[in-house]
Amino acid sequence: MSAIELIKEWLNANPFVWNIIKFLTILSIALLVIQILRRFLKRKISNTVIRYKTQKAIEILGYLLLVFFTITYFSGAIKDFTIIIGLFTAGLAFTLQELILSIAGSLYIVLVKVYQPGDRIEINGIKGDVIDVDSIYTTMMEIGEWVSGDNYSGRIVKLSNAFVFKGPIYNYSQDFPFIWDEFDLPIRYGSDIDLAKSIVIKNTSEILAEYTTNSKA
Repeated sequence: MSAIELIKEWLNANPFVWNIIKFLTILSIALLVIQILRRFLKRKISNTVIRYKTQKAIEILGYLLLVFFTITYFSGAIKDFTIIIGLFTAGLAFTLQELILSIAGSLYIVLVKVYQPGDRIEINGIKGDVIDVDSIYTTMMEIGEWVSGDNYSGRIVKLSNAFVFKGPIYNYSQDFPFIWDEFDLPIRYGSDIDLAKSIVIKNTSEILAEYTTNSKA
């Protein structure tokens, strides 16, 4: 008896395993279709706001349909409800834990407003400006690391949304329109401190006045 015939015989003797294989195959295809549709919309829609909201809507709708499909699929194949609960729990514990945490993290980020695109944050030891928050990942433009100061490193970082449950999140710009920074001004020993202070205050006041005028214009 060939290996293929042995596999077929084993699958016929274990129909539940075959149902799981079919389910995982359909699930993989559905996830692939969602990603393809998101990329298609990204290329076709020029308006950034509309493109962002459309991609989010497709993503959320797709995952809701997948949850509905999962429930109906197993409810129709398995009559024993306790087996459904056991399998669902095992799947969450061993295979979908990170995914579920990421999706839960995205909901937490949006509902609690932990951060949003445009905010400067530090999470899991990585600092940068948030570019996008999808259902699984937070995309950031990295700051620092191998470059000095608060300059962009040129690297795009994708972090799992599950990290919002695993440590502190520092938001530098959520409730304040400016980024705090530090400027070191060395002054030679024996210099006139009061004169140096007055020069710094004068120049700073002029720069702020110019910035305010340009902002109103």
